[in-house]
Amino acid sequence: MKKARKIVLIAVLSLLTACGYHLRGSIALPAALKNMYLFGASGALNAETKAVLKASDGKLANSPNDAGIVVKVLKEDFRRRVLSVGSTGKSSEVELNYYLRFQFYDNKENPLQEEQTIEISREFFNDQTAILAKENEETLIQKEIYRQAVRMLMSRAQAAIENRKL
Repeated sequence: MKKARKIVLIAVLSLLTACGYHLRGSIALPAALKNMYLFGASGALNAETKAVLKASDGKLANSPNDAGIVVKVLKEDFRRRVLSVGSTGKSSEVELNYYLRFQFYDNKENPLQEEQTIEISREFFNDQTAILAKENEETLIQKEIYRQAVRMLMSRAQAAIENRKL
């Protein structure tokens, strides 16, 4: 009976790996991206990059010399803007804007591409009857914006590496 369970378990695991199954949040990274150095980023962007790399069997390098690719953040800005105000004088609709300007370098400080930008914008309704819940919602939206920015950054870095090989 135990032998049959082992055989079934092995068969299921081999089918899962054969179908391309991978953990949620992980990205298939080329070797050069598995060791990235991030220069000049905010703590939130740094933390989200570290989490995405960890899920994809990569890591942030301790120095640019150890990295396969160096990302130099030239400007990063996160803004909160009130779109509408309710009858009580408090914001009822809010827009979050994220701006990131960066450039990719190899570990010898040679630029791989021109400067690039990522701009992400989200709007949400700020219900004043559930203030605590809305603060948590805003925090989650900010985290999702950083996660999306990191994914866009990774796909552009992958394109930069592939273009360098050509």
